[in-house]
Amino acid sequence: MPRYKSRPTIVPWLSARPDNREKRFIQVGDSLLFSDAFQELRVGAKHLYLCMAMESGGKRDFQFPTAAARKYGISSTSFWSYVRELEDSHFIICRSNKHLRRANDYSFSDGWKTMKPTPFERPQAMAICSRSDRNPDSGKESSDSLVGRIPDSPREKDRCS
Repeated sequence: MPRYKSRPTIVPWLSARPDNREKRFIQVGDSLLFSDAFQELRVGAKHLYLCMAMESGGKRDFQFPTAAARKYGISSTSFWSYVRELEDSHFIICRSNKHLRRANDYSFSDGWKTMKPTPFERPQAMAICSRSDRNPDSGKESSDSLVGRIPDSPREKDRCS
């Protein structure tokens, strides 16, 4: 009888394989999951961080090309947005290799533990306002709309409220 199991197995509800034997898996501490800094991240950034942990193979420094992001179902535009968010929150450090035409080098950072979390800045929403009044004289509806721009004058602001 061998002293050690030949391959690690994990619990059945965390594996899609019938024998529950996985070549690679990640460990995630609950202190990370419940930390304020991690809770401030968007869902996609959390998913990307866990995918990066899987691809890194337990190493601190790693490469994560956009092809790897597509493998996990993350589009390239979302990928760059989530990378920026993870960098701003001090979860990863990115070293660009675009002048070498290679995948960027990433490194996991402990900065999120000591930094006060800053909420991710989302682009400002555009104002979509419309006003529909029934003209009692003509019986028709007149519609004035301000679509696609933020009201400038106080009169326009009143129409949007």
